[in-house]
Amino acid sequence: MPKRIAVSALNASTMDILNVIRQNASAEYQNAVPVVTKETDIPKVGEVLYGYPALANLFINALVNRIALVQVKSATFNNDYRELKKGYLEFGESVEEVFVQIAKAREFSVEKAEGREFKRTLPDVKSAFHAMNYRVQYPVTIQDEDLRTAFLSADGVQDLIAKIVDSVYTAAEYDEYLLFKYTMIKAITKGKMYPVSIGAGTDMKEAAVAFRGMSNQLQFMSTKYNAAGVHTTTAKADQFIFMDSKYNAQYDVNVLASAFNMDKADFMGRLKLIDDWTTFDNDRFSDIVANSDQMEPVTADELALMANVKAVLIDREWFQFYDNNNKFTEKYVASGMYWNYFYNVWKTISSSPFSNAIVFVTGAATTTLPASVTVAITDKSSSKTATTLTLMPQFTDPTLSSSVLKFHQTEALTKAGIAVHPYGAFLIPADQAKTAFVVEADIDGTVYKAASSATISAANKVGDTVVLTKA
Repeated sequence: MPKRIAVSALNASTMDILNVIRQNASAEYQNAVPVVTKETDIPKVGEVLYGYPALANLFINALVNRIALVQVKSATFNNDYRELKKGYLEFGESVEEVFVQIAKAREFSVEKAEGREFKRTLPDVKSAFHAMNYRVQYPVTIQDEDLRTAFLSADGVQDLIAKIVDSVYTAAEYDEYLLFKYTMIKAITKGKMYPVSIGAGTDMKEAAVAFRGMSNQLQFMSTKYNAAGVHTTTAKADQFIFMDSKYNAQYDVNVLASAFNMDKADFMGRLKLIDDWTTFDNDRFSDIVANSDQMEPVTADELALMANVKAVLIDREWFQFYDNNNKFTEKYVASGMYWNYFYNVWKTISSSPFSNAIVFVTGAATTTLPASVTVAITDKSSSKTATTLTLMPQFTDPTLSSSVLKFHQTEALTKAGIAVHPYGAFLIPADQAKTAFVVEADIDGTVYKAASSATISAANKVGDTVVLTKA
């Protein structure tokens, strides 16, 4: 089970810190380092530690691991988005999210009762796995001179702790903010959020009506607003709005609160501002992306699609963010007389396919499904046993991504032994190479089908297209 890290503040004085470290240190340390009873004793501790590198190393280790790390973990977890993080996982590298669909009713029948009595009715259970996919390291160097100056004033040790914490906390907090932004951008551009048009975006009343309408709608059972298409709802108390900071500035807070049917205090707790939707600091993750198969850069094309985005309305459970590890490791470099510390941060960064998420977009984007979809063969591979065709939709609407079109395994294809992957891979056995078949798919339950004369087969080439028409 994930746990939440309590907010902690460093209230201890330098004297308190020095004495606590001494109490928990080795007998050698206690014999050499005196108890601090007044501020004038602080420099004496510094003189001892600076003269004995082994004791200085013990002091630095205790300072970082027992005090600085607690401060960092507390600050990193309890940031502005803390309500949307799920906690700290001490064990395991993955989280299984389970969703049980609501049961389906059937007619009551006395005649059928005997046959039904012992028949099993299995629940429709869906699951999603969220694996640890973000591991980074922040290096920090503490020089001997930093240790010397820590004992020259009553607040010296506290200042040293602040120096250590600030060097990693600011970086870790900013990177976590970027991860929230990254997750939303990828979900929007891949069609995993339900788009709602707010017109040109200049009429604040029109946009407010859209906000109010969708916020109300999420309270009712529906399959439309989540990526997995399951029956679910989102109560007002669990709705969070992420809004472009400049766009938000055009609204009076009371107007926005009214649009979501909340009082001002409740609304402000659920409003999260984003600097903008059209930029992303890819440089921060360049090294990670280059050596990872679980993260990818935010592309210029994706940011271009985000130009129409103004706000996102999500369920509290949509973000599946977990902290897996926050740990300092250290190494003293004798030749340079400094300590190298490495703050390791591991996280699980994902989103729930079972939670509602709506993106509000301006004029160029529309929520109306197209009358037809052109599907192109983008890849073909052949072997002695089978031919595989990859089909991809060619959408002109920027809010529709290739992943929203799901291809069907029809009865005719099953009889022919042709396997279909929902996202467009058709596996055609060698003995069915001449079999012509009709392509069928759907977008959120709306079926699209090719004309009976517009068939494809293993003989088709890359670049060939077929038009699917809304049924």
